[in-house]
Amino acid sequence: MKPATPEQKADWNQLVADNPDGGNVLQAKAFGETKARHGWTVRYFSFGGAAVLVLERQIPGLGAFWYVPKGPGVTEQLGLQAFAEEVRKLPRQPFVIRVDPEIITGVTQPSELAAYGYAVAPRDIQYNISTVVVDLRPSEETILASFKQKTRYNIRLAAKKGVQVETVPVNATSIDTMYRLWTETTQRSGIYLRSKQYYADFWQLHAEQEIGQLFFASLDGQVLAGAFVTHLGQKALYKDGGSVREHPGVQAPYALQWEIMRWLKTQGVAEYDLHGVPPAASLNDPAHPLAGLARFKTGFQPEVTEYIGTFDLPLHTARYALWRRIGERVAVAYEYRAHKRLFY
Repeated sequence: MKPATPEQKADWNQLVADNPDGGNVLQAKAFGETKARHGWTVRYFSFGGAAVLVLERQIPGLGAFWYVPKGPGVTEQLGLQAFAEEVRKLPRQPFVIRVDPEIITGVTQPSELAAYGYAVAPRDIQYNISTVVVDLRPSEETILASFKQKTRYNIRLAAKKGVQVETVPVNATSIDTMYRLWTETTQRSGIYLRSKQYYADFWQLHAEQEIGQLFFASLDGQVLAGAFVTHLGQKALYKDGGSVREHPGVQAPYALQWEIMRWLKTQGVAEYDLHGVPPAASLNDPAHPLAGLARFKTGFQPEVTEYIGTFDLPLHTARYALWRRIGERVAVAYEYRAHKRLFY
């Protein structure tokens, strides 16, 4: 595992897209640059033919904490074993590395990863540990036919009512509109709302690097729903989305997602992650906080994809024990009190 060369950094997004896992947009340069503006130091590494983006924070008294979002780009436990071995060779090591690779549940078990030094992390950072992924490789007709009947009906109804979906440039006006939609949605769902500046940075950087696109669904000139979608290589992610309570009967969010899928196909994207649903065991639990989103998203794909989750690789046992006991809670609380932002 070596620091990336200037040439590798210049071609970073393509290197990530070529990773064994097919690439993940949370390993892209734009995501790292967004985090660099909000408290993190970004490091770029080359590991066994994979590109690995690392987010670093210095924790007083403990040293460096590393997080590899949706990485390190491997698809099976042997890749995680090799990653652990390479990290231990680094001349300057963090006290712990946190990873959440997109390895499907069942491919490996926590007990197997424990043999390489990994421990199940106390929290998942990303929302899409359980998610639904729509296969965009078939024809549009085949994809549409795979949706639940109610979802197909709502897509047709939105078109009949006159809902229009369009791609939108990221600028001050569209950021204001999207943030308003996102604010309304997070207030209804109870999701923590980051600062407007964070989302502005995220949306602008991804759009500038042509790995992000903003969409609005409108009726008679009024924006009813919006979504920001990221894409890298053949994979896309429904990153942020929101809608208003007005005109619920025109089903704007359904039209929005269908037109996003059609657009992604033109970009050569093969799979579209709708970004988070309850685990399969809780999918039909009406009391689950994501129950409403689950009904909406599983209309496009009823099968839930579950990843193995988040793991820590402790490199300094005593410091990691302190981090688990109290350090992480203190760091998260301090970040919110001092900077009014999430630690992760």
